[in-house]
Amino acid sequence: MKKAVFALALAVTLSLGAFAVGCGGGEDKTGGGDVEQDNVTEQTPEERKLRVLPADFAYEVYDEEDYSVKYDGITIFGHLWEPDAGGKFPLVILSHGFNGHYTDFPLECQRLAQRGYVAYAFDFCGAQSGGKSTGRTEDEYTPFTMKEDLVALVKELKKLPEVDSTQVFLFGGSQGGFVTALAAADARVKDEIAAIAMYFPAFNIPDDWHGKPQVKTPLMGYSIGAEFIKSVQDLDPYAVIGDFKKDVCIVWGTLDALVARKYIDRAVETYGKDRTDLTVLEGAGHGFGGQHLQTAVSTVLAFLEARTYEPIKKK
Repeated sequence: MKKAVFALALAVTLSLGAFAVGCGGGEDKTGGGDVEQDNVTEQTPEERKLRVLPADFAYEVYDEEDYSVKYDGITIFGHLWEPDAGGKFPLVILSHGFNGHYTDFPLECQRLAQRGYVAYAFDFCGAQSGGKSTGRTEDEYTPFTMKEDLVALVKELKKLPEVDSTQVFLFGGSQGGFVTALAAADARVKDEIAAIAMYFPAFNIPDDWHGKPQVKTPLMGYSIGAEFIKSVQDLDPYAVIGDFKKDVCIVWGTLDALVARKYIDRAVETYGKDRTDLTVLEGAGHGFGGQHLQTAVSTVLAFLEARTYEPIKKK
């Protein structure tokens, strides 16, 4: 792939706590067809050793803006970050929260790419004001259409020549965490997902809308459509998400006014304490900034790296 190079000096990376924000023009590309794969020896992650990088190591980063995936009349727009190095790397797909955008995770994407992951952040179709994905309106989107977006992305992005298709991770925040959990449990992809990580996943959404009128409702600069409300009113998310049987990371703050602790505790119970890493940030709210954000990013990275295997060997 042709890439616009975003180079970041290691000294600057370390001085900023290994966080950086990058932007740059890129080539508008579209996925959705077959992508030619490198000739590699097929190995499951368990047939390889865990990858170990020095604590202060950081790749320089390619910043490839504008990568789209098409499926069923929908075009998902997103932003692709990857290490400036040859080979295949694990993939992390990042899902934004309510009325969010593909731009919501610049620090996470930059740091993931520095540590040897391909990161893809995107706009759920119809799920925000001014979103760049097309094919669905704000009256049509629901957590289940968002799940379809994410399932399609898993299927298509793992075909990229720079992606190790045996190591696909999902990450999401708030509503995006809720959708991440739903998608990870979907029979079409659950065996392809290595692990998932979430910031304050909004498992409260069904309770919030239970019994409410099924009419379009303004909310936080956007709206919740009648179809959205109808789709979640009688949903028990815990009866669904437990079908995902691999490891889970959750980061949540004690001052979260939107997602109460009981929803997080029940998720841990559903997944199983032996498979769930829960980090509770004292004094953090629904949305992380400053040191809380740095801690959250470091927590997710540590979780992923403990489950990341060495690259596939070429024949």
